[in-house]
Amino acid sequence: MHRMGLPLGPLGVIGKGSAIEPSIAAPQTEGDAVRRNRFGDIDVGGLPANPSPPDVWQEAAACFGVDPDVFFPTTEEEAAPALQHCSGCHIREECLAWAIKNGERYGVWGGTTEQQRRRISRNVA
Repeated sequence: MHRMGLPLGPLGVIGKGSAIEPSIAAPQTEGDAVRRNRFGDIDVGGLPANPSPPDVWQEAAACFGVDPDVFFPTTEEEAAPALQHCSGCHIREECLAWAIKNGERYGVWGGTTEQQRRRISRNVA
């Protein structure tokens, strides 16, 4: 659960028509589109456009019941335990999509750190 009383969860996908849809102006090749739409193992173009709020999916998340402090590391290097929980979660795309769409600035959401989400948001806005 988030320190603000919201739940924590896994990684996500945001599709066409979403507030964070990638802005790609006619890529030269299919490879260009892939490079612009992917961040690590995250297919930004495949994230849900309208993710459900955490109270809908939090109980099914791999992080449910885990100490919330694990998901709010003080450094990027300390995020490994949280990222490990997210790596096997089957709803991490929904979690990431929700975090990006709602500008979640703190903690690990959807298998991404604060810094990774900022990078994604900058590149797909």
